Amino acid sequence: MCLFTSDTEETTTATLPTIKATIPENLCFSPTFYKTVTFSNSENKMSTKPRVTTRPVVICGPSGCGKSTVIHALINKYPQAFYYCVSHTTRPRRPDEVDGKDYHFVSPEEFNEAVKSDHFIEYSIFSGYYYGTKKTELETAVKRNRICLMDLDIQGVEEIQKTPYNPICIFIRPRNFATLEKRLRSRSTETEDRILQRLAVAHQEMQYGISDGKFDAILVNDDLNKTVLDVMKVVQEATKE
Repeated sequence: MCLFTSDTEETTTATLPTIKATIPENLCFSPTFYKTVTFSNSENKMSTKPRVTTRPVVICGPSGCGKSTVIHALINKYPQAFYYCVSHTTRPRRPDEVDGKDYHFVSPEEFNEAVKSDHFIEYSIFSGYYYGTKKTELETAVKRNRICLMDLDIQGVEEIQKTPYNPICIFIRPRNFATLEKRLRSRSTETEDRILQRLAVAHQEMQYGISDGKFDAILVNDDLNKTVLDVMKVVQEATKE
């Protein structure tokens, strides 16, 4: 689920239920992070299809951590294992986006009706736009005998953790904050103000991510192949019973 919108986008004025911000405002950033899951090389030789589970796998992390790349790599490596849940949003479609692939783009009225009809597993708001994952996405994954793979922000994680779906939640982070800032600046598509905004949010998200009990695992995304294998190890450990 995307966290940020273009500076040129207009704010939606739809009347929808208010979701309370879930990132504590008084968090202070620390450059050192703990509670990270690591696996030995022998554990990372997994090549078989993972055990199918009806528990959705939620990937979360700050902008610039590489979570989208990890998700795409998971789908490419295990195409018969995962089904990526495409979120619905009231945000306008960007020129390079494809409806139904990047997001399901809907009007505020359509989103509101879906909320009233209890069609969403979770939904949240950012910059005046709503984002949500419909229950039909999870149902499609189950029908196809796939693991439901979701990309959610902090609000989305907290919302889905309140449901009976029992998600496997994994937080992806860089080695340190300097690495994150370098990745964001290397994109060369953001203004300085936008970069600073993303960094400020990332400070809070990374502090939230390492809080006790928030996630099933916290993975350092230093090496893409290793991160993908580590995600698979977490999924198999969580579903081995």
